[in-house]
Amino acid sequence: LSAALSMGSVSSFAPSMAKTSALTQRQMFSGAGDAAPKEDDEGKLAEMEQIAKAMGMSMEEYQLGINARMRMEKDINEFRVTCGDDKVSIERDCNSPPQHLVITVTDEGKALGKEALEKELVSALKEASEQSKKGREGAQQKMMQYIGEQMKGMGGP
Repeated sequence: LSAALSMGSVSSFAPSMAKTSALTQRQMFSGAGDAAPKEDDEGKLAEMEQIAKAMGMSMEEYQLGINARMRMEKDINEFRVTCGDDKVSIERDCNSPPQHLVITVTDEGKALGKEALEKELVSALKEASEQSKKGREGAQQKMMQYIGEQMKGMGGP
């Protein structure tokens, strides 16, 4: 921490993590999107049918579940929480642990001294963690709403 604080007028820490993204697309007559197996991939189709059967689901329900999960993961990855003030700020996504984390400490933050700066950092990290949890919960609620809407379209409950 002290090494990062001694550099430049504004210091940022952004860990490098491999980012995976899954874009969702709607197939013409299905809510399955990317969860739909490609027509020429019979092995993948058979595997998905076996998994759906083992879970007591139709193939359409299974694909809906996969698509809903992919949408939720995208929302969690793209959502940004920013906490702190003009001295110490935290920006993170809603993953736990975060895949996107930027910690910024200005000269004013460094001037606080070690103990005060540590308190500011801990406070900002705690607030960001709490807000990211709320963001995850919101993404889960959005996913459940999406599943409910799609199930109505399938003739479900």
